[in-house]
Amino acid sequence: MILVAGHNQLIEKTQVQAGYGDSSKWTHVLGCLGGYTCIEAGIPRSRLVNLKQSYLDKGIQIKHLRRRGQSERQRYKVALWWATMNNLPYDTLQFFWFPLSLLFTRIGEGLHRLFSSKRRFVCSELIAEGFYKEGDCLFGKPAHLVLPAEYDNGELFEEIK
Repeated sequence: MILVAGHNQLIEKTQVQAGYGDSSKWTHVLGCLGGYTCIEAGIPRSRLVNLKQSYLDKGIQIKHLRRRGQSERQRYKVALWWATMNNLPYDTLQFFWFPLSLLFTRIGEGLHRLFSSKRRFVCSELIAEGFYKEGDCLFGKPAHLVLPAEYDNGELFEEIK
């Protein structure tokens, strides 16, 4: 998994308000499929990207992480699930209602049920859902409520240099 300091002001501000401090700089998350190949939920659709070309060559700060305690078999299964999610529509509407869900949980949940589907994701939701499909509910909350900054967690993930 790759965290990206994407400098998205809206996401950074939302994460700062939610109390993530320095981790708020991580505004995007990708699923690593091996080598430089990653999947990301992006506008207009999720897609495969070359990490080197899309981020490293542009000087964008990244952080490579691995789930602590996860077997190689589990890692492969999560990555395979991520790979099958290629070319799904991005959940653009989530940007409008997600900040409300941080303040008013019932309103946010209602808007999520009304406007979202199991076939549209934002980046942090797509990556969390891969772990959840393997029975690893690492954040203890629905995937659509996970923020990129939450992956910057030394208890759950180890950094790969």
